[in-house]
Amino acid sequence: MNQNSAKPLASEGSDNAHVDVFVRAYHRRLELPKRRWSVVALLAALTLTILEGAIRKWVLGTDSSPLIYLTYFSKDIVFLVLLFLPAEKKADSASLVFRRWLIPGCFLLVSGAIGSSTAGFNSVGAVLTLRASVLLPVIAYLAIRKLDNIPLRTFAMILTLLTIANFILGAYQNSLPVESTLNRYAALSMQITAVESGVRATGTFAYIAGLGVIALGGMWAGMTLLSLGGKQRDRIAGWLALLSGFGCSLAAVSRAPIILGAMMVLVWGGAFRVGLSSALRILLAGALIFIIAILLGIAPTVSNLGYGLLQREEVAGDSFQERAFGQFQEAYEAVAIAPFGNGLGSEQVAGIYYTTGVMGFATFENQLPRLIMETGIFGLMGFLLICVGAIAALKAAKQDVSKSARSVLLATQLLLASLFYTNVIFNHTASSFAWLIFVAVLAGVKAPSAAAALGTITKTSPHPRSGREWAESV
Repeated sequence: MNQNSAKPLASEGSDNAHVDVFVRAYHRRLELPKRRWSVVALLAALTLTILEGAIRKWVLGTDSSPLIYLTYFSKDIVFLVLLFLPAEKKADSASLVFRRWLIPGCFLLVSGAIGSSTAGFNSVGAVLTLRASVLLPVIAYLAIRKLDNIPLRTFAMILTLLTIANFILGAYQNSLPVESTLNRYAALSMQITAVESGVRATGTFAYIAGLGVIALGGMWAGMTLLSLGGKQRDRIAGWLALLSGFGCSLAAVSRAPIILGAMMVLVWGGAFRVGLSSALRILLAGALIFIIAILLGIAPTVSNLGYGLLQREEVAGDSFQERAFGQFQEAYEAVAIAPFGNGLGSEQVAGIYYTTGVMGFATFENQLPRLIMETGIFGLMGFLLICVGAIAALKAAKQDVSKSARSVLLATQLLLASLFYTNVIFNHTASSFAWLIFVAVLAGVKAPSAAAALGTITKTSPHPRSGREWAESV
């Protein structure tokens, strides 16, 4: 009797255990909409970073509309929305590493900005400088906890599609007349820059520099898709992203993205140890794409863009060494002029245009000397600390992750190093790209399940004994 009466109790306990499992799974499903909002916000911020220039140029199309400013900051507003969503995980080792560098970096930057403000102050320029140097890195640090299991494949695929669209549009713009609507800037009074081969296409951005930024972003997307592997279509999309990235550089008639992009791909490919079979596939894919370009009549366009780049090199009046490393000499000159800054916001082109109506540089063109003029030596030291912290955080994230995740992290380190070195403070699209991608990668590769973090779906056996595993993985 006792034995028979014990059986139902054991069975009941087993049933209750399964009920508890599925109840927990149900509650997790209820939490999915909250997680979707964080992913949607991140993807929306990425899309607005690329398209807000097009909205300002071709939808609003006027310098006087108040919507111009709202559209300009739309990507930052959406990025800021992440902070109001519930946290999905505790701070991991990578974000803690970043925090150790971020706090002293922001302290030095703010201190330098305050000291420089005693010499001068441009309100619009100050907002833009503090946005790129302090606000976005702080939002990035806080946003990492708001995101979990970010599908990097989806993130990279969206960026790939937008890069391809920019390349096609940029190549088309290059052949249009200077007075064409597609070739105008958001500021209608600005003069369009053209060379003998055509217009330096502005793409969907408001300025030429933006097309150079998406060139590097597209190359990062290509390396990410190739790192994650997956289906053949993902690999094809990866190669198209790389080619479109270089194409955007040609359309912008800009030398820096081509050189930096080539270095990124070479370092990444060497560290990723691309084998002989992969190299052969690369050559075959490149040959196939070249043949398709000839059949579609694209090859002459690309050739013309290449000619424009060579012409730009001839008439630029500066050597590669001056262009690549000249900002160090200019930084020395800036320290001699104003070691503690000459006015916060004084070097922001938009700030100068807002106060004077003239679009141009104040004293220097490169980032480091301009930052010194705005925040002094202390501000420069703070900026360097934040940059090192971001790279170090990505390095810390390489612990206990798959080879493909380490490859993505390396590609991200190379991208951030390129953006930090060129112009992430005075180029609003570069600053958005840098911190959005930084957050997406750290939120993606540090998820509990590497497969889920990288955007793949893990299937489990439908056997009844695996029901608990399936429920807990939902």
